[in-house]
Amino acid sequence: MVEVIEYLLVFGITVALAGFSVAVFGGSLPTLGHAQGQTEVDQIAGAAQLAAENGTAAVVLPLSNATVSCSDGTMKLTTSGNSYSAAVGAGCSFSFTRLNGLCSLVFTRSAAGIALEVDG
Repeated sequence: MVEVIEYLLVFGITVALAGFSVAVFGGSLPTLGHAQGQTEVDQIAGAAQLAAENGTAAVVLPLSNATVSCSDGTMKLTTSGNSYSAAVGAGCSFSFTRLNGLCSLVFTRSAAGIALEVDG
């Protein structure tokens, strides 16, 4: 009887892991890279929103061949061939390309909306 229970546990765990692997590699579940990309654009948009309210805000992120752009109140991050966006809630018009390494993104409030300076 113990062997049957052990067999069922091992079989059940094996099937669960196989199903999870198929879901991840088949694209049914978001991968870590997609979740990280969305988190990064949310952090960037959050800093821009803080700048709109307080005058200035900064965020430091490790980026790899990334593009950060904003227009019509929507922040867009493109990295590793994927694009992510988040609403800023303030006017903006800028685009920075080929951002690599540890980048400091400094947002400031201006008469025209949100401005961005990049160091890195």
